Amino acid sequence: MSEPQGVLVPDLSMLSVTLETLQGESGSIADPLRLRMLSLMHTPSGRAALRPMVTPPGQRRQIPSAVAPLTPTGDLSIATQVDALRSNHNDRLRANLIEIYSDRIPAVWRAAAERPARWSRSLGDVLADVWNGLGHDAWNRSRPAIDRELRRQEDLAGRGAADALYNTLSPRIGYADDAFVLDGRVRVPVNGRRIVLAPMISAPDSMVVENNDPVAVVIGYPLPGALANWTRPARAVQEIDDPLATVVGRFRADVLRNLDHRTTMSALAARLNCPPSSLTHHCNTLESAGLVERVRQGRSIAIHRTARGAALLDVFS
Repeated sequence: MSEPQGVLVPDLSMLSVTLETLQGESGSIADPLRLRMLSLMHTPSGRAALRPMVTPPGQRRQIPSAVAPLTPTGDLSIATQVDALRSNHNDRLRANLIEIYSDRIPAVWRAAAERPARWSRSLGDVLADVWNGLGHDAWNRSRPAIDRELRRQEDLAGRGAADALYNTLSPRIGYADDAFVLDGRVRVPVNGRRIVLAPMISAPDSMVVENNDPVAVVIGYPLPGALANWTRPARAVQEIDDPLATVVGRFRADVLRNLDHRTTMSALAARLNCPPSSLTHHCNTLESAGLVERVRQGRSIAIHRTARGAALLDVFS
């Protein structure tokens, strides 16, 4: 029997809760959270990227593995996965869709199959918006419970009870004869591959299974009660303590505060410890609002805070 490996993979939670939000009246996402989530998914291209993965109630959702370009065989930050989505041509998408649907790709997937790079960038953008808007705080509030679950994994595996562990992940997930059984009918053989377990802060009936990787089988499963961490009042307290973040978002507030003098985009990305593509995405929004300005200088792009950006910072400082 393969030994399990517990990992921290927040992008699975972001995708799961995002899709449950768009699912509609499924009962998993309460209306207050649904409304806040929908406000974060404000770009038409982002919703268009998600829409093909939304299924009618009662149907099993089949998601192409291209939604996660990097297989989480270890801890994987959402910045790394989002950066991979934004910079990836995602040529795997069409192959994934053919694996799922043969030569009858549904109409809802055809635009994505024809322009996979655009679809991939849009998906990365919307996941980043959800993470920066609500997900980051929900994940941090859930870390004690996640860490306890990782210790439970280690304890059961260490006592030779990995099969008991696999059968207590979710009511939808079972394990027997070296294979996971999903919803009592879909069999996912392990076949000697590594078993990667990723606790999620998602709806109680959520489940993510990656079965196409030759090295690992990835099982994402919900932590009981963790969905409540998306709506706890701690976020409101933080926003009151940082009113600028309430207006422009936590990361964009950090960008404005770190532009006391003109600098380059690469230097700013290093200072904020974020991928250049993530910084570009947020600076596009700030520039469209007239809060920052970027100017090419040789091979570099310089960025500075505009008078409007400085005035906004003064108001909330």
